[in-house]
Amino acid sequence: MSTLETPSQSNLLGTPSNVMDSIQSEDFRRGLLWHGIFISLLGFVAGLFLPLYANPRAGLATHLLGITQGVFLAVIGLSYPHLKLPLWVARVNFWMLLISAYVGMIAEFLGAAFGLSRMFIITAMGLPEGIPWLETSTEIAIKGISNFIFLSCLIVLFGLRKTKSDSSLVEKS
Repeated sequence: MSTLETPSQSNLLGTPSNVMDSIQSEDFRRGLLWHGIFISLLGFVAGLFLPLYANPRAGLATHLLGITQGVFLAVIGLSYPHLKLPLWVARVNFWMLLISAYVGMIAEFLGAAFGLSRMFIITAMGLPEGIPWLETSTEIAIKGISNFIFLSCLIVLFGLRKTKSDSSLVEKS
């Protein structure tokens, strides 16, 4: 290590610390898998209470969202070791995924439990509009997480791109 390099600029493997390494990607993978299974569990539990919701159709949507969001998180988690991303981008993406999954579940649950109708046009057909501040906050949450998930998918696709180093490894073998 030269006198100009500091320990924060490189690690023991000689790679820059701003690039995600295998240990960090394993931590992200494990975290996304754990949260994915947990959110799927929440989705299954939400399905147990369908008759009790003020809007049972939105309760069904909550149940299905929990299961699909959980599986989505697990799949993204499995792809994390294959991503070629700077560490800060991988970390931001990880948190965008987790926040969007939990906020989405909470917003859908509130829509089902309180019979909200503004963002639940199809599932709340015939129901009166709910509490205004709750309608507005769920609308903001759902629109916000939609942007997070969209951006996160773009980041994952970018991280899965084929790089020049991948091509040189194929040529050598």
